[in-house]
Amino acid sequence: MSPRGKNKILGSFPPALAKVVREVSDMLGMKESDVSGSCYRVRLEGVDLAIPERIYTDDRTPLADLTDVQRGVMDCLFTRHHDGFVRQRHLRNLALRTEYWVTPFCFRLLGEYVYEMLSDVRRHIDGNLENYLRFIGENEKFFDRTKSQMISYWDCYYRTRFPIRASYIGFAIFNELEMAYGEWKNLPLKGG
Repeated sequence: MSPRGKNKILGSFPPALAKVVREVSDMLGMKESDVSGSCYRVRLEGVDLAIPERIYTDDRTPLADLTDVQRGVMDCLFTRHHDGFVRQRHLRNLALRTEYWVTPFCFRLLGEYVYEMLSDVRRHIDGNLENYLRFIGENEKFFDRTKSQMISYWDCYYRTRFPIRASYIGFAIFNELEMAYGEWKNLPLKGG
């Protein structure tokens, strides 16, 4: 991958993971053209990240040759894959991961059109609520934009099936996150 293309992938993760991210992108044989020019920008522990909206590479990596962290990085990258089935499969692989750097990859899927992924994201949230609340605290505008995207997709594709907002899982997830975040923000600081 060219330095410019590799930077697109490196910029998706915290700098501490740079070596692992390089290894994974090399194993995948990714080219610059495999990485979308558009990205979403988030903040993670004070570091600005730019994560590609889509990647266009084959999902063909031998998992046996990957370390646990490499596997997590690869699964995060494939949540950006152009094929929704690939995105969902790798999202499910992330279900038990608790690293904070996984959060923006899973959260972004709440604003996409594939309804079936929402319950998988919810399972990840349930096991990592503190990470999601921290993420929202660092990315309130991104939270609002993702919620607006969820509402747009509901209106376009799912409103007939779920005419009452409360019956649609996307609204339930965002309402639960908003309530939990409101409570979390008002907690006294730990150790103080």
